[in-house]
Order: sequence, then C-alpha cells, then structure tokens
Amino acid sequence: MMMWIDKTKKYRITLDKWEIGLAIICLGFYLFFPFYDGPVWCADSPSYATMNITREPLYPTFLWIFRSLFGEDRYLMPVVLAQSLLAAYATWKLSVTVKRYKDNSRSLALLAVIFQFGVTILCRFVAIRGSSYIDSIMTEGLGLSLYVLFIVQLYRYMMEGKKRNLAAVACYALLLVNLRKQMLITLALMAAVFFLYYILKKRRIKKILLLLGLTVSLFLASKLTDRIYNAFVRGAWIEHSGNSMGMLCTLIYTSGNNDISLFAESTEEDVVRILYEEILSQAKAQELHVTYAPRGWVDLSTHYADSYDAIGYGIINPVIQGYIAEHFDYSEIEAVMKYDEYCNRMTKVLLLQDKGDLTSVLTANIWKGFINSIARVNPYLNIYVLLAYGFYLFLYIISAFGRTGRQRKRWEDPDNTLTFAEIVLGGIIVNSFVVGVMIFTQPRYMIYNMGLFYLALSMLIYDLISRKIRKW
Repeated sequence: MMMWIDKTKKYRITLDKWEIGLAIICLGFYLFFPFYDGPVWCADSPSYATMNITREPLYPTFLWIFRSLFGEDRYLMPVVLAQSLLAAYATWKLSVTVKRYKDNSRSLALLAVIFQFGVTILCRFVAIRGSSYIDSIMTEGLGLSLYVLFIVQLYRYMMEGKKRNLAAVACYALLLVNLRKQMLITLALMAAVFFLYYILKKRRIKKILLLLGLTVSLFLASKLTDRIYNAFVRGAWIEHSGNSMGMLCTLIYTSGNNDISLFAESTEEDVVRILYEEILSQAKAQELHVTYAPRGWVDLSTHYADSYDAIGYGIINPVIQGYIAEHFDYSEIEAVMKYDEYCNRMTKVLLLQDKGDLTSVLTANIWKGFINSIARVNPYLNIYVLLAYGFYLFLYIISAFGRTGRQRKRWEDPDNTLTFAEIVLGGIIVNSFVVGVMIFTQPRYMIYNMGLFYLALSMLIYDLISRKIRKW
C-alpha cells in the first residue's frame, strides 16, 4: 500500500494495489504508440511548429519549449512521449476518481480505462487517419487529455464543493481555451453546470453569480494570455488571427446573390461587397455551395464538410489576402489585422441573410456532431445512436425522478452517478452545438466525450443493477 498525505487537510489518501496496477497498464498502453508509430506530422503541424499567427498560444509554446530543450532535429519524440504520459495520467485519474466515488468499484474503474483506450484504438486502427492523436503534432495531443482532467475536476467540485477543485477546473479550462478556440466549450459547460445546480436545483443566487463571474474572468484571461503571447513572439499586442474565418465559410456556403443588397452603400462597404461577390462567384464555380448539395441530411452535411476548408483556404484567404497585398503596402501584422477586419465585417453583414439554407445546414451539422460524439455517421450507427441516447436518458430519468422523496432528493443534491452523467451529456450538447455552428463536426472535434459517455452510461447501468440486487 502506497500513500501520500495532504497536510492542509490532515487526512490520508491511499493508493491500493489495484490503482497502482491501473497506472502501470495506462503507462504501458499509451507509451506503446510513440515507439510503434513515432511522432506523426500532420497537415496542421507546420502552423503550430512555426508559431503561425492564426494559432492559439498554448500548443506552439509547448512545442517551442521542447524545441529549446532538445533541439530542432530531436524534439518531436520527447513531445509525443510527454503527450503520452499526460494521456496515461488523465485516464488513470478518471478511473481512480470514479472508483472512489462508486464504492471502490473495480469494474467501473476498469471500464473507465477500457473506454479511453477504445477511443485511441479506434483512431489508430479503425479510422481513416490511421494514427493516434497522442502521437500527433496537433492540439488534440494535449487537448483530449486536458479535457478529461477538466471533466474530472468539474465532477469533483460539484460533488465536494472544495475550492482547490474549483481552482483546478479553472486552470484546465484556461489551458484548453488557450489550446484551441473550440475549447471555449469548457467555459460554456461550466456555466451550464453551475446554472443547473445553483439555480434550477439549489436556487443559490450569490453562489451562481460568483461562479459565473469566474467563468467570465477566465474568458477575459484567455484573451489577455493570447495578447501577451503575441507581444513576445511578434511584438504586437494582438490576439491570434482568423477568428471570423470559420463562421464566414459557413455563411458563404449558404448565402445567395440576393445577399449583395445587404451591404451598405459606402466606400469601405463597397470593398467588402466586391470581395464577397468574388468569393461567392468562385465558390459557386467550384460547386462549393449549398445549391450543389445532394438531398438528405447526411449528404448535405458531407458536402458542407467537403466545401468548408476549400472555401476558407482555397477562396477566402487568396481573395482577401491578395486584395490587401495589391492595394496596401502593409507590414505582416498590419496585413493580418486588415484581413481580420474584412472578414469580421463580411461576417456581420452575412449574418443578416435569409436563414432557410443556413438553418438546414446547421441542423444537419449539429446532429452529425451528436452522432460523431459517440459513434460515426453510418446508416446503421445512426439508428444505434438514437437508441443509445434514448437509453441514456431513460436510465437518467428513472434514477433522478422517482416517486419517493429520497429519489427526488437524489436529483437535487450532487450524486456520484447523476452528476457525472449530467456533466458528460452537457459536454456533448455544448460541443455539438458550438462546433456545429462554427465548423463542420468531423470526429476530430467531437471525440472528446466519447469514452466519457460510455463510462457515464455504465455508471447508470451499475446503479440500476445494484438497486435491483438490493431489492432482491
């Protein structure tokens, strides 16, 4: 038996042999892939390694630290080893946390490990990409693990209400938001969970105001760290570029010729209107527009996904950047700021477009996000996903809203199963909606909650079986 002592609380936390064994298994599993595949250089990797201005600060800084320590030619292997160690710790931490809250259930601890392993195995041996994210030089190498740790700490805070757990939640959220802007979902999830517990369940107004204040502070802090990073790297007090380009791709995809009339008649707006006309013309010429999408939500979402990057990187960037280069004698920073200005203004105008096609595209994309969060889009798996979510909700409802006062109290107070199930489902909902509105919901953006969903479902089943056994 190993142990350590938290001197501030004067109690002992012990590691039993089972937990030590799980730690060894996690280390062995995740450290296998760096030696099996080595570092995997992806299409996005150069932009992180070169600290491109379009990237959030954390991952380029992470790579820079390792490059400084090990040199340009030898730093990638230490990077993926560090990512593997973090993945092992996150999986182990999840399993141990669930085990301790669920009556030291070894079966649930093992399932927590198996489901997290399963996500990595699917990415490496089943998915088309053919590599695990922990070996990849991309944000998911850190993001998947940091997100699991964020969920663990949010779960622990809601169960125990301790400030140190809240501090850990805030820390992981800030890291994730600085890793990629998609991870603003962590702040949205925090706000949703706090609202559920301290407004709908407890009606503690002062508490919710303090926690929502923390969430807003984290959002502002992420903007500050972004500016500090660019001040050091580029000598400019600016945030990273390209925040509007994502939404603009979608708006171009669904806009029509009649939307030209939305642009106000002024000299500056004339420039934006001319750029818009050129971008839309090229998108239609290449059939990268909703009018060329096949019928059916699956084919629509697929066509949108295939068109998204082609519109952004193949049309928007060359057109706007080309115009700026031709008409202005700008420095790199000035050109980037002008690019963002044009994208921002075009986005604001196109948000006024007719919402028919936009609603259809976003609905299909969001639902695809729900599917990719726990499976893959497939005629048979689409039906399975409906059944899986339905079964999850059914188990949750019968656990949370029974007829007895004790079961009603179970919903109002933090519960070791219901709280985890609420957080995980909330994560899926927030991620599907946020990503579904901003970008196409490919599995890379959606698998953060996959292993967690099946663990939460297992915990609901475990409670149901336990109650049946006790009654019997």
